[in-house]
Amino acid sequence: MKRLLWAVCICTAIYGTASLAQRTWNRFQTNPIVISMDRDKFAWNTTFPSLTVCPHKRIDPDKVDDYIKMFPHKFPTKEERDDFQYFMDVVSTVSYENLHRLEPVRNRTFGITGDDYLDLISNMSSSYKPEVSSGTVAKMYVQETVTEMGICFSTNSKVSVYNDYNYWKRNRWDLIKPNNTVYVHQLDGEIYAQLINLSSAYEVYFHGAMEVADISKHRYSFGALDYTTVELLGLETLTSANARDLTVSQRQCRYTHESEIMMTSPIYSFNLCTRECRMRLASRICGCFPHFYRSRGRRNEKLGNICDIQGLLCLMTIKDELITLKSNKMKINCKCLANCDDSSFFVQDYRSRPWFLGANLQWGISNYPKMQLKRDLIFGFTDLLVYIGGMLGLFLGVSLLSITECIYFFTWRIIKHFYNENAKEKLLL
Repeated sequence: MKRLLWAVCICTAIYGTASLAQRTWNRFQTNPIVISMDRDKFAWNTTFPSLTVCPHKRIDPDKVDDYIKMFPHKFPTKEERDDFQYFMDVVSTVSYENLHRLEPVRNRTFGITGDDYLDLISNMSSSYKPEVSSGTVAKMYVQETVTEMGICFSTNSKVSVYNDYNYWKRNRWDLIKPNNTVYVHQLDGEIYAQLINLSSAYEVYFHGAMEVADISKHRYSFGALDYTTVELLGLETLTSANARDLTVSQRQCRYTHESEIMMTSPIYSFNLCTRECRMRLASRICGCFPHFYRSRGRRNEKLGNICDIQGLLCLMTIKDELITLKSNKMKINCKCLANCDDSSFFVQDYRSRPWFLGANLQWGISNYPKMQLKRDLIFGFTDLLVYIGGMLGLFLGVSLLSITECIYFFTWRIIKHFYNENAKEKLLL
């Protein structure tokens, strides 16, 4: 009876230890991070807000006329020439929100396939070269980039260069040394940057330096004859150094270099990941994806068919699902994690006034952030050993060191003993 009682007690203790150890292990694997607030605002720099500008007019009519003259057999009538001009204007600015604009040319292909759309848009684009100046020592650059709203221009972005059409066309996958990110500090006062020579009305998306414009995010539209000033608020989320060695599933975020899940980019960002998710969803439902996505993967394999007009009109039936990536009718699982280091910006105020020199945009941080979010490790591998060792001591009266010694005694020590005995016998022979 005593032996039975001892056996029950020992089995209960082993079960309790295993059960609690499993929970502790699960916590280490799924929830070792805490997001805390840092309010020492004079101790950090703030990333200057980046933006992407998408002009309303992107096609040069003269270049379209030259194309028509090169292929007169495709456009024998004035109506077809006008339709082609309209077609180029629409395709160059097409997004999931305005696919209905393709209805008038539903049955017109002009002998052009979806594979040629982006190349045509690039060759016929206007000479749109905005200039940027800032109140900081660091120089800002304007980078042409392909977005889900067409060919646009980004400033102070380290990511937009990987969506440059020339980068895609040359089948490049190498990492490019980024331009220096512009930072500002509380003691710098009000600092603004300015885009000039904006030749048409435009839409602008504000984002962090490690992100690209996303169609699901809020945008602002400004006129062709306005001088606009935008004041922004910023919030940054950083990940501490002690969390870098954790796995992606433990951190629940990704660094830029952790791009193994990406099909169309050598780096990772949350918005780049959602772009690919929309690309896969479009291909799954309509059998093709729009021309503003990269069509070839890392091994130069074709990732799917590029939509022609009929395919783009098919996407119009699921445009809400594509933009929001949410649906009650189908399962959408993007598996996109947040950026480990990220900057978010929110428009606090903007004002426009007529300007005789054309469209200009001025933007900056009006009120510096008083709070910064930080991912910190609160339950590391050392904590895991301490917790499990405490449970072994509570339930079984042993420690991890004792278990290690037992394993050594019954495995390596015995193996070493037999090895030494065999060595002695060989020497005697």
